[in-house]
Amino acid sequence: MTHTGSSATRRPVFQPKVALAAVFGTTVEWYDFALYGTAAALVFNKIYFPDSDPLVGTVLAYGTFAIGFLARPLGGAYFGERGDTRGRKGVLVATLLIMGLATTAIGLLPTHAQIGVAAPVLLTLLRFVQGFAAGGEKTGALIILFENAPPKWRGLLTSLPAIGTGTGTLLSTGAFALTTGLLSEDAFLAWGWRIPFLLSAGLTFFGLWVRRSLPETAEFQQVRQDAQQAGQSAAKSGPSAASGRPLRQRIAESRCVAAWRRYPKEMLIVIGAGAAENAGYYVFGTFSVTYAEDRGLPTAALLSGISLVAAVKLVTVPAFGALSDRVGRRPVSIGGALVLLAAAWPFFTVIDGGHTWAIWLALFLTLGIGQSAVLGSQPAFFAELFDTTVRFSAVGIANNIGTVLTGGLAPMLASALLLWFDHSVTGVVVFIALMSALTVATVALARETRGAADPAEETAAPEQNLQAAP
Repeated sequence: MTHTGSSATRRPVFQPKVALAAVFGTTVEWYDFALYGTAAALVFNKIYFPDSDPLVGTVLAYGTFAIGFLARPLGGAYFGERGDTRGRKGVLVATLLIMGLATTAIGLLPTHAQIGVAAPVLLTLLRFVQGFAAGGEKTGALIILFENAPPKWRGLLTSLPAIGTGTGTLLSTGAFALTTGLLSEDAFLAWGWRIPFLLSAGLTFFGLWVRRSLPETAEFQQVRQDAQQAGQSAAKSGPSAASGRPLRQRIAESRCVAAWRRYPKEMLIVIGAGAAENAGYYVFGTFSVTYAEDRGLPTAALLSGISLVAAVKLVTVPAFGALSDRVGRRPVSIGGALVLLAAAWPFFTVIDGGHTWAIWLALFLTLGIGQSAVLGSQPAFFAELFDTTVRFSAVGIANNIGTVLTGGLAPMLASALLLWFDHSVTGVVVFIALMSALTVATVALARETRGAADPAEETAAPEQNLQAAP
């Protein structure tokens, strides 16, 4: 079984090497991932889907954007299994490398005018690879920080990967704002949009260098030691033995199945709890650009505001994570969802007004406060619901399923609702309200995990076939 009690409380509060590897790696991953969201609104709808009406082309571009999210549960299951059986560190190196290669390839991809229909097909394939890597990245960074953190600081420390997502968004949006500002529209569409994607290669190389020196977590090492003491051998539970068993048996014994069998309620909680944060991020931070373009409004205020709020979130996300260590995960998460619900309609009214300061304030309230509160409080909440033997798989699968259903489809759904409601934002506001209500209801039904015992200490010891391979 896992051992997280006294050893956990003796851990140092801040471990610079672990924090740097988690945060910088996540920054690179989400720089890569966020580039696509902005490019889908500004570039891909023109050069990869050029024969469509502008808004229809944007819906198609966001369709490939959503493909990346559909791949994330697969990545969560694959990398979760490897993380729970072979260790957390190897997953963090692999996901970063795969993401960097896919993003660089997008920067080199020919356009529809050059190779025809093969261009959007290849774009979709590369987006799928991005999503597959992202399925393991954020979960891995969260868990390696969680398992190195003293229990009373888990909220703060596990919110640090969210800093990486904010920094990545800041860098990607800033890169596009810089290129669009320095280049003419023709030059930007011809070649300038590729520059932010190609910069990923250098960032990925440095991120790999940082992560390769990362130590394995003490909790995973303890699980491996328990497996050895139980008499399990690498020959019995290692990769070669696994490959020799029938596929049906391997699936039945996988961490994915074990997580659903042992923690069905918790898996559903994780799927629904992030709805407000996921939908809010992609509607207010991505779809809003499409909305402004559809209204014929300048996008400069939105792009600059999104960049500024991404910088603000470097402070607000860990602040809400720290707050959840004091007052609990549930009240902080519910409070953030209620802010998003209340701000949905005023947000788009402010965009229609076109005042830069008002747009920045609206982005601060929605992304800097509402979404940040949910984002900062939930990583520790999710990890605390599961024991070490299935934690990576459980969080990776459930969180990514929730992200697909409530986040990955959000930009495409919002664009479709804009068409369906004859360019009225009513449908989008209703969507945000429903996602916020889902978070409130789901979190309200969950148990408070702050200060609770490890699940492995509350239930029977995990089955032997769920121990890590020695």
